[in-house]
Amino acid sequence: MMRAKIRLDTMTEVADFVRQLNSDGSINKYTIENEAGNHRVNARSYLGVIYASAEFGDGMYLVNETEDGVFPAFINAYRNTGNDGNFIHY
Repeated sequence: MMRAKIRLDTMTEVADFVRQLNSDGSINKYTIENEAGNHRVNARSYLGVIYASAEFGDGMYLVNETEDGVFPAFINAYRNTGNDGNFIHY
């Protein structure tokens, strides 16, 4: 399963992320999980994403449970990049 490491530092970013994900027009099921992958929240849930941003810290990963490795285009604004400038995948 491919995961996209994301970072949501402010409540505005959380609200924008959830709003964009809920208006992407897809039926894909997205979750956000911690680094270990043993805690997950519904990425379309405002309350769930608030919890994840507070509890998961820098170890937040977006997962598409429906289509592995497929992420909405807007997600790049919230993704971490490596030292070479490329996005980090796990």
